[in-house]
Amino acid sequence: MKKFIIASHGNLAKELKNSVQMIMGDTYEMEAVCMDPERTMNSVKEEISEKLNNEDENSEYIILTDVLGGSIANLCAEFTSRSNIHVITGFNLSLVLEMLSLKDAMSTNDLIDHCLYQAKNGIVYVNELLSKGIPK
Repeated sequence: MKKFIIASHGNLAKELKNSVQMIMGDTYEMEAVCMDPERTMNSVKEEISEKLNNEDENSEYIILTDVLGGSIANLCAEFTSRSNIHVITGFNLSLVLEMLSLKDAMSTNDLIDHCLYQAKNGIVYVNELLSKGIPK
């Protein structure tokens, strides 16, 4: 079973989870971890560790973080020594929606490859697209 943890600076992860629930409902294994100035790195690490250790060992975890090189991404990267934990940085709403929609349709590695490709292609400069005209 694939489970998802969204981790970010500030409340971005919590609000992304709220947006996903608004669009897709509350039927997905998804947790939000928010790092703010009031929390220590150790408390955030403990929270993530608890989420990873409270589940069965057959689960695979995909941790989505906000920015490569950020403190939350660096902290999550510490868990990648376990083969069932995958960390992806630079999340956006379309990436998360795609992952949740297809989570049971393919292997974890195929899911990650497919969703990263789709998310990158979903970043479009609309002015340029419209200036070229809509294909018929």
